[in-house]
Amino acid sequence: MASTVHAQQLEEVNVISSNDANCAEYAQYNADLFGYWADSGVETNILPSETTVPFVAFLQNGDADLVMLDSAQILQAADAGLPIKVLYEIYGFAPEGIVVPDESPIQGLADLKDVTIGLASDRDLITTIIAMESVGTTLEDNNITTVVVGESGPILAGALRDGTIDAFAGGGADRRGIEAAGVRIRNITPIEVSRNPGNSWAAWGPTLEEKREKIEGFLRGFAMAQHAGVLDTKLSASACRTVIPEQFEDINVGMQMMNTAVYVYQLRRGIEFGELQPDVWAAIQSPYVKLGEIKKEIDPDTFLDSSFLEAANDFTLDQVKAGMAEWKEANRDKLID
Repeated sequence: MASTVHAQQLEEVNVISSNDANCAEYAQYNADLFGYWADSGVETNILPSETTVPFVAFLQNGDADLVMLDSAQILQAADAGLPIKVLYEIYGFAPEGIVVPDESPIQGLADLKDVTIGLASDRDLITTIIAMESVGTTLEDNNITTVVVGESGPILAGALRDGTIDAFAGGGADRRGIEAAGVRIRNITPIEVSRNPGNSWAAWGPTLEEKREKIEGFLRGFAMAQHAGVLDTKLSASACRTVIPEQFEDINVGMQMMNTAVYVYQLRRGIEFGELQPDVWAAIQSPYVKLGEIKKEIDPDTFLDSSFLEAANDFTLDQVKAGMAEWKEANRDKLID
C-alpha cells in the first residue's frame, strides 16, 4: 500500500511524456500537484519531449526509466529486436484519427473523395490508410492527396479554414490546437479504427527488476491521478491551468480539452488502470506489416509485461480524495468556478 508520508526519502524517476506541456497528459500534473507520486515514494522528473532523438534511445542509454510511446513506436522497437516492455496502457482509445471542419459536407470516410488530407507528420499516413481500409476503400481509389502540414494549431486551423486541406489526420493534441485556434471540428473516424492502445508507458526490459520499486511507485501515482480526473474533472482542470494557463484562455475550450482527455482517451475501460490488451495489440499489426512498418506480426507476449499492474492499482479511494482535498484547500484562489 502506498505511503502517505510526504517527508520520506523519495526515489528519483526520469520519464519522457509524449507532450510535456499539454493538458491532454493531465494525469502527470495531478500526480505531482495532488502529491500522489510523493505518497508513492517517488520524485518524478519529466524530461523534455522536444528532441530529435527517438524516445527508445533514452531507455537504452539509461537516461530515462520510462517513456511514453505510441503503438507504432512500440511495434517498430519490438520488430527491431529491442527488449522494450510495455507496462501500462495510458490510452484505451487512440487519439489519432481524421477530422473535418464542423460545417463540412463530409459526413463520413466514404465521402472523402477528390480531397486533400493534411497530416501532422508522415507517421499519420498509416492512420489515414487504416481508416480508409475500414470502409473498404483506399487513398488511390478515392483520389485522395495527402500533405504534411505540421502540428501548429493556428497553421492547421488556417489550412482548414481556407480550404488548403479538406480534412486532417493527427493526434489529440493536434486537434485541440485546431479548436484552440477557433475552428470547430468533427471526428469522422470509426470507433473500430480508434480501438488502439495509443500511448503506453514503456521501459527497458533488462533493467526492470533493479528499477521495479520506483517504477511501481510512479505507476501507482499515475493511476491515482487518472482516477482523480474522473472524480473531479474541474479540479483537475484547475490544477492543469496552474501549470499551463494558456490552454484555458478560453475556459470552454480548455474544459472541452480536459473532458476529452479524461472521458475519451484516458478513460479506464478494463478492470485495472493501465490494463494491457494483447488481443488489440495482435489485431492492429496487419496494416503495419502491409505498409512495411514492421517485417512480420509479433507475439504481444514478447513485449507486454503486466507484472507492474497490481502495485499500480494498490491504492484506495480515500487516498485519492485526500490528495485532491489537500490541494483544493491550499489553492482556492486557483479553482475554476
